[in-house]
Amino acid sequence: MKVPSYITKLDDLLGGGYIKPSNILIAGSCGTGKTNMCMQSLFNAAKQGENCAYISMLSESEDKIIRALSSFSFYDEKLLTDKIKIFPISSDVVAKGDFAIFEYLNENILKHKISRVVIDTINILEDIESTFDERPFYTSELRAFVQNLFQQFDECGILLIATAEIPASNIYSSLWSYIFDTVIVLDTERDEQNTKRYLEIIKVRESDFTMGKHEFMITDHGIVF
Repeated sequence: MKVPSYITKLDDLLGGGYIKPSNILIAGSCGTGKTNMCMQSLFNAAKQGENCAYISMLSESEDKIIRALSSFSFYDEKLLTDKIKIFPISSDVVAKGDFAIFEYLNENILKHKISRVVIDTINILEDIESTFDERPFYTSELRAFVQNLFQQFDECGILLIATAEIPASNIYSSLWSYIFDTVIVLDTERDEQNTKRYLEIIKVRESDFTMGKHEFMITDHGIVF
């Protein structure tokens, strides 16, 4: 089943929208618009009646997150009471390792009827430790942990959107690109006079999509193609 991204033209590029349930990676360097894009999708989905959640892995306060969003036209404070839940995962939870993170997500997300979830940013999981062994994860263990987590989201029928700090030049060699069902990269190009933003869809499992670089702007309304 495909559901709207609620970002004008992006659904056309994706061949009808996001596949649900599935996991979507929004990658790019710092400042390319990843979080803005995800929150635009969440708030517009919530306006259509979806129950949504935003999970910050950066230990940011809820007030700081809201301040960053309040200037956009898609922001609606009323939705934060019952349609959008914000969960800033503390550094203490992350420091306790994989089991603690899974339990946090299970208690706050998986046990509830959440339709659409954003995790910002997934890179934090690269540094987590095994809760019981108290040692850093091997790459194979990280992959297994993330794939198991994705399976839990899929079984609950959740559309998972995650951001990642991955420069466009590194996207094809990144571990995360292999794990996610859909990979979208945001980047900028500079010439002598202007800086242009563009979006490129790298892959969508089980669906066709429009290839190439698609220019966009970040306005008061969010991402506009």
